[in-house]
Amino acid sequence: MLLNLAREFLLRPNPSPRGWDAPPAVRIVLAALVVGLLPLGTNLMTPLFPVFQERMMLGNGAVTAAFVAYVLPVVIGLPLFGHWSEYMGRRVVLVASLGLGILAAVVLLLASGLPELLAGRALHGLAVALSFGAGAAALRDLLPGEPGLCARITLLASVGGGAAGPLVGGWLSELGDPIGVPFSVYLLAVVVVLVMLAAVRANPPVLDPPPRGFFGSLRPPRPSLPRSIFRTFFLTSGVGFLSFAVFGFFLSVAPAFYAPMLGGSRIMGGLSGALVLGGSACAQLVPVRGRHKAAISLMVMAGGLVLVVVSQIQQLRGLLFIAATLTGLSQGIGFRTLFAGLNSELPLGTAARTVSLMYVVTYLGSALPVLGLGLAMDFWGATVGVNTFLLGASGAALFFAAICLIYRRSTRVND
Repeated sequence: MLLNLAREFLLRPNPSPRGWDAPPAVRIVLAALVVGLLPLGTNLMTPLFPVFQERMMLGNGAVTAAFVAYVLPVVIGLPLFGHWSEYMGRRVVLVASLGLGILAAVVLLLASGLPELLAGRALHGLAVALSFGAGAAALRDLLPGEPGLCARITLLASVGGGAAGPLVGGWLSELGDPIGVPFSVYLLAVVVVLVMLAAVRANPPVLDPPPRGFFGSLRPPRPSLPRSIFRTFFLTSGVGFLSFAVFGFFLSVAPAFYAPMLGGSRIMGGLSGALVLGGSACAQLVPVRGRHKAAISLMVMAGGLVLVVVSQIQQLRGLLFIAATLTGLSQGIGFRTLFAGLNSELPLGTAARTVSLMYVVTYLGSALPVLGLGLAMDFWGATVGVNTFLLGASGAALFFAAICLIYRRSTRVND
């Protein structure tokens, strides 16, 4: 009986005519809210890492492990869950992701040690894994024939939400208990969005259930890509990997590393991460033309990372903020250009799973380099480890800029 009910709910998400038949504009806003709200909740942690570190007596390696505990479930979950919304409908999967986000926030709110911290971060990673493919595909369904606009909204929501997280977390942490207040407010916001989304009448799934039945639709498909998008996919994924490695540094290591230069304030500690992600989000609103815009933006990103190193050597707080903003703006333009090109080439029935696969590679950038950086800081010292990491990332940005110049046809996308 329960299995039949689950099958009916998941594969026919809203068979009755009841529910709010919301117009497309409202559905777009709700999808964007889900895509943005979960990264916001994840990055609430950025200015709070020093608080957790002090309360739980954690080293640099443990802090980066807590950051990676969020990333690994995203990397594992994206290929597992990326196709679910194509058989179940977008709304069901987005509602489930918000439910997981609520559970993650409760665990982090009550955490008293490293195991609970790791568990809460992992649950949040699963929530993001559910939401990314479904949210991006929902926006694509609602904006047919406009891949550039769809890419902008998706990136603006996800990166903008991530950018707001450090600022919101730092500000709320100053209003009372530095952990209790931010996560309590976040819980309330997620519940409100979940109730609104659940009230909307679901659109039908884009694909019929496969012949192998209900559980067959949950089984992850064998990873595959149309040959026509190979080059665009791997170039976009490579730049995404680099981008998230840089984001991961600013969201996990930077608050504590730059704390002496920033006066120890939690708001200031989260500001550099917020500026990087905020610059990336604002780049989605900036119209940029030209055949080589991806390559040029990646060159500027390389320069911004060098300026971050210079700001630390010279102890120039203002230069750090300028460099962080420049890095985010240039990254946002480059990645947007490549992502829009990929989005324009995707067949409708594989959009969610392909975007999810792209984010698997992208999110590995948040895990592997940042985990290695934490170990390097404990072994060689914080300054040498951080500056070597940033200069290496600058070199990688120049490498991808050269690839974009060679394959400039992959970067020519209408904004």
